[in-house]
Amino acid sequence: MVERIVSTTLSDHDRGLIDVVTGLPHKILRHHTLDGLSQMVLHELGHESGFGFDKATYLIDNPDFDHLLGVAGFDRQECQMHKQNIWDQPECFCKDMESASFHTRVRNILNNSFSRKDINLNEAHDIKALGLELGIKDPHFFSWNMKHGNHGLLIFERNENICLWRQGLLKNMSALLSMCGLH
Repeated sequence: MVERIVSTTLSDHDRGLIDVVTGLPHKILRHHTLDGLSQMVLHELGHESGFGFDKATYLIDNPDFDHLLGVAGFDRQECQMHKQNIWDQPECFCKDMESASFHTRVRNILNNSFSRKDINLNEAHDIKALGLELGIKDPHFFSWNMKHGNHGLLIFERNENICLWRQGLLKNMSALLSMCGLH
């Protein structure tokens, strides 16, 4: 009975989105040694079959070492070349991302920690300012606690397709980025 209710209330895109995000843990486990895994996960979350971002960034805030480190960047325009399943040839995807300008720009971020400056990572004007500086229009963000006192930070361009339940799903699934290495 429950399955029939769910299937009648979800669109094809919603079902596809759920398949994408629930499949990510298995992909992360299968490719856990891959350099660039966080970029692949961000790509999967940001892609049209995922949350459909125009731009998104993943950063790590480390207050102990006073670092805000850019880890991965997603720009829909730069990812148009990847029509095939990136998980089939992950090394090719990661190599392509080395020349992606937005991803490289994000990877070059090494600033002082926001949380070390007592900036609340859930309400910070400084985070939105960083998003605007990166060319993200109407930046929104989530932060979450990671191991060893670090904080993950996802900044993304507001998207009218991210309704309330998708926003909750995104907030929960963005923590998967923490399971990837920093390479």
